[in-house]
Amino acid sequence: MITCELITTVLFCNSGICFSQSPFNYIWPIDSPFVITANYGELRPNHFHAGIDFSTSGKINLPVYSIEEGYVSRIRVSPYGYGKCVYITHPGGKVSVYAHLNAFSLKIANKAKEHQYMTQNYEIDFMPRPRTMYVRKNEIIGLSGNTGGSTGPHLHFEIRDELLEIPLNPLGFYHLKDHTAPELHSIAFYNLSDTTAPGFMNMHRIKRGRGDSLILDNDHLILQQSIVGLAFSGADRCYPNGNSNNVFAARIYVDDSLVYVHQLNNISFADTRFINEFSERIGKNKFQKCFVPTLYAEGMFGKCINKGRIILDDSTFHKIKLVLSDESGNNAPLQFYLKAKKINAYKDYETTGDWNVKCMEDFKRERDGMMLQIPAKTFFYSCPLLVVNEFETEGKLSILPELNLRQAVTIAFKVPSRLWDQREKLLLKNSSIALPLIRNDSVFYSIKEFGKYTLFIDTVPPKIKIDYSERKLKEAWQMDAFSFRITDDASGIGKYNLWLNNDWVLSEYDAKEDLLTYYFDEETPIGLLQFKLEVIDKVGNRTFLEYTLKK
Repeated sequence: MITCELITTVLFCNSGICFSQSPFNYIWPIDSPFVITANYGELRPNHFHAGIDFSTSGKINLPVYSIEEGYVSRIRVSPYGYGKCVYITHPGGKVSVYAHLNAFSLKIANKAKEHQYMTQNYEIDFMPRPRTMYVRKNEIIGLSGNTGGSTGPHLHFEIRDELLEIPLNPLGFYHLKDHTAPELHSIAFYNLSDTTAPGFMNMHRIKRGRGDSLILDNDHLILQQSIVGLAFSGADRCYPNGNSNNVFAARIYVDDSLVYVHQLNNISFADTRFINEFSERIGKNKFQKCFVPTLYAEGMFGKCINKGRIILDDSTFHKIKLVLSDESGNNAPLQFYLKAKKINAYKDYETTGDWNVKCMEDFKRERDGMMLQIPAKTFFYSCPLLVVNEFETEGKLSILPELNLRQAVTIAFKVPSRLWDQREKLLLKNSSIALPLIRNDSVFYSIKEFGKYTLFIDTVPPKIKIDYSERKLKEAWQMDAFSFRITDDASGIGKYNLWLNNDWVLSEYDAKEDLLTYYFDEETPIGLLQFKLEVIDKVGNRTFLEYTLKK
């Protein structure tokens, strides 16, 4: 774990990697020590981490503070994602976000509860009328927790641009006392002569030389290709032996000329799936690529000559310098020399396949009763597709290759006659499940990955269990809450309603633990509590349970 000490001024700028001095004077959202367990841009499954995570040492209910005066502009409550989350809009066009809270402050909690009862739904996402719920700088706006998709107690914190809603790197507004340079573990080379299909070539481990310099065993490398890309694996720590976080920035120089810059900042939510193209796991190493496809998250990049491709167009060695940097301006440079064994030309774009998709254009095709619609800027490269439609005979579909997609695409087909009566319950499954949308005689699905899909029918309703022992139930007068375990093995839990003595009551759903919990409060009646629970999955299968508890 790392403990990072606050410095009052924010100024770090070095050769193309620059955060100018911040005009903001934000306080920290949680009490010191400021232990950061995940930084902005960390490489997560299907997304870049949009903020920083503060450790709470495995505890919940630590006070969380508003970093500046402002007003509550959004309140979200969900069993997934950010869990209980509050957004505060500040002067200067910034919005701070506080996620995975265990509880809101009283005035925010009352507003959230009012909306939950108005909509009869635990899950809410609404915007109070602007400038009606003010907060002061350093005001407690909630307590830290572990709600939503959190895998352990912590505070997830973001700063966003108010107008663009783009998450910004919070360390552009704060500075840590950090004198530790990033670590460079390995570099890798890719063959980029085919502009639509980067091919991994080889990797080289990095060693430490004299004075902590970074070196290769052989610093004069000869490659089989002359149009190449460089990638690296590494980590960054605020203190030696501290928590391993992601590297903020990289620069590449060829023969002392700066040709490439990326930094983890200004990554919009629309671009977050670019991570699947930007990074790649090879063995135990996760590499960040220092070259870009046709379509990329432009906010991350500075100078990017030839889209990061290093073109070795003669038979001499060229000096390559890779410099990794953190937000405090600490650098980790590696210098080596590179030449190609032979000079290669770009390969022609391959057009073999059923349909050829140009990544910057809308695409829509129909064939054999199936429609595929791909919005412009969904593919990172233009690419041919091979489509095998066996919905009518086998209930199967293949779309290859398994590309990284920036956003969802739509598949539609006429419902097979044998499945017509169960059309509302038709799921499309590969590693994830797509839900049906019926229009006239066709079914539509939104998918975010290609591969092999299978149709199946979900007719099994959710399950409800009460896990208390008889002894515990006899001591119900001591309980402060009552929980039901709810599960669904196919489409997933869609909606739930709990009534107490025939009145709808608020219950909290913890999707990680499969628990739906009613918390007793001053409005809970005394005596026999008659619960009625309805759970509905995402295709409409329902389960009811009635239970009487003597409180």
